[in-house]
Amino acid sequence: WFLSVYPENNSLYSKLSEFHNINPNNLILTSGIDGGIKTIFEILTSPGELIGVLSPTYAMYQVYSNLYQTNLEEITYEKNNKLSIEKVFNFLKRKPTVLFLPNPNQPIEDSINLENLENIAIEAKKQNCLLFVDEAYHYFGADSAINLINKHENIVVARTFSKAFGVPSIRLGYLISSESNMLILSKLRFAHESNALSNAVAEYLIDNFHIVQKYINSVIETRDKLKIKLRGYGIDSFGETGNYLLLDLKNSKNALDFASYMKTKKIYVKGPWKGEYSKYLTITLGPLNLMERFINEVDVFQNLK
Repeated sequence: WFLSVYPENNSLYSKLSEFHNINPNNLILTSGIDGGIKTIFEILTSPGELIGVLSPTYAMYQVYSNLYQTNLEEITYEKNNKLSIEKVFNFLKRKPTVLFLPNPNQPIEDSINLENLENIAIEAKKQNCLLFVDEAYHYFGADSAINLINKHENIVVARTFSKAFGVPSIRLGYLISSESNMLILSKLRFAHESNALSNAVAEYLIDNFHIVQKYINSVIETRDKLKIKLRGYGIDSFGETGNYLLLDLKNSKNALDFASYMKTKKIYVKGPWKGEYSKYLTITLGPLNLMERFINEVDVFQNLK
């Protein structure tokens, strides 16, 4: 019957608020995290304003920056693929409007712990900067900034059903922040923020989170075992808190050959990445039984060299 009426979101808001132990007024539904990023740009930025983001990272930050004509500055990693918190602080002193901080980031992970998240939020607040914490991959091991939203009003946390929940096709995400921020962000709220089918799937997975948790545990198990297997093939891999691994293929040619070979087997990897990261590829992880074909093809590829 719910297909014959306009969607009603109160039930999903109620379940999400209980799930996160927050007030429903701290939430707003979005079309994935993409929709949340777009909302921030549309409401809070003006052409020419300084915006910060980690680099390399999710491509849509640059896309929306171009669309809204902001001055996007990339905060790069150190040579050891570690993020310098001091570099983040130095950027904040230039008074950006928004700092987008994926935690964990992809493809370079280096997750930010809760203490540093709070320190960054404090420094950002001094500079009148909004801290947007993109927690798309949170459930695989990273700290969350959700418990900081009422302590530091300049924090917005973004979540999605695409990764740990495993349903990117429903295009559903949400923002979590203080009530005062939500009064501003809700000004662009659609008449119907989601649809009944997406809500039904999301509510089912919240009510049966043990299914999601089982999947998360299987991915974490795969991550740990696959790193050992790859090391046996002479491939270093990096990843501690996401559902992906960054593979070091030693040089850009080998990385390109690896990606090309996998494509012929209909196994698609991300990369090689550009510039100094051209020797790296990223793979998305699933349960170990789903990764066996990839492992077998790694063995074939290494033997062809």
